[in-house]
Amino acid sequence: MNVPSAYVEGYETARKRDPALAETYIRNTMVGDPLADALVQDLSSFPPGEVHSILTRALESSEAVPSDMPESLHEFVAEAQAVPEWFDPGIARMASRAFLRNSDIVLAALVGGSIVEGFSTLISKSFRIRGRVTASGVRRLKQNGMQLVEQYLPGGMEPAGDGWRLTLRVRLVHAQSRYLINQSDEWDRERHGEPISASHILLAGAAFSGRLMRHVATLGGDFSTEEREAYIHVWRYTGLLMGIPEEILFDDEESACHTFEIGSLCEPPADLDAIIMANSLVNSAPVIIGVNQPAERREMARIVTQASRELIGDELADTFLFPRQKRKVVPAMRFKHRFRRIVGKVLPRVGARGQLDRFVSLMDFASFDAAKFSYRLPTALYDEDSAEW
Repeated sequence: MNVPSAYVEGYETARKRDPALAETYIRNTMVGDPLADALVQDLSSFPPGEVHSILTRALESSEAVPSDMPESLHEFVAEAQAVPEWFDPGIARMASRAFLRNSDIVLAALVGGSIVEGFSTLISKSFRIRGRVTASGVRRLKQNGMQLVEQYLPGGMEPAGDGWRLTLRVRLVHAQSRYLINQSDEWDRERHGEPISASHILLAGAAFSGRLMRHVATLGGDFSTEEREAYIHVWRYTGLLMGIPEEILFDDEESACHTFEIGSLCEPPADLDAIIMANSLVNSAPVIIGVNQPAERREMARIVTQASRELIGDELADTFLFPRQKRKVVPAMRFKHRFRRIVGKVLPRVGARGQLDRFVSLMDFASFDAAKFSYRLPTALYDEDSAEW
């Protein structure tokens, strides 16, 4: 097996824990997303301004894809519309109810924990090359938050649902980014493998599902065991739509967390690109929640950074150069969330008002607007040179 040189040391460490999974992870660092990659290559022959309308008609129209369109588009649409037999809408509804009940906690766990972990791998190098880290931390948080919310709103992952469409858009943007990076001389494939590889999407999925459930519990969320597995159930389907091969996809919370552990061991130590990305993400969080005054933003960024340190652990936080602080913030957050549940049980009207307030905040966070359904794709390697997408 060809092991990219950056992964050699980590692979040897991971093999001692789980040889089969470590080999699977390393093998897929050389794999992108063959179906989506073929599609974006075919779409490159069309004027960029037509790509959005082509994809919109193909993915959202009830009519068949025109016969004169590329075969890759026919195959992509057919795969996207084929819901796996194991996906259970009833389980998805259970996940939706639990998510809405804990929405603010889930988003805090995403911003402070999972998104930092999920993008701390060599995937960060892909985003740095394209300028998607330093210039667009806010946009990245918005997009990930928006996708998460839409996934777990009722019906969101049904074909043509908002979560379904956003997930496919993310997949196509990843494929287009791979296409652009592979055409440049900035990527060393022998050392780093494929940009935005199948393994990186797998690890991100494990972070956004199994790891996120662990972070939610740390912050005082009240998902039951059954609801936690329901949450993973929805993310398994999301993973398929994002192009993760089903044969390497995790099955439940335990396997998702194990996948994250082994994948993280395989990855090389976080470099400057990962450090830049991690700090960009946590420092963008105050803007996402509407804190715009400089002094307030600095204080909120301090809190988010400390919460992130407590969630991801000192070792990774030190790697990211997160400052150490004496006062912990997660215990207070956990107490607040648990106390809120007690108040809601004793005073149902107060609890109902709090749920409404959280739902309104959820809508604000996700920035529901027409732009979220754009299928426009980047047109240049460097984001500042690209047409709007």
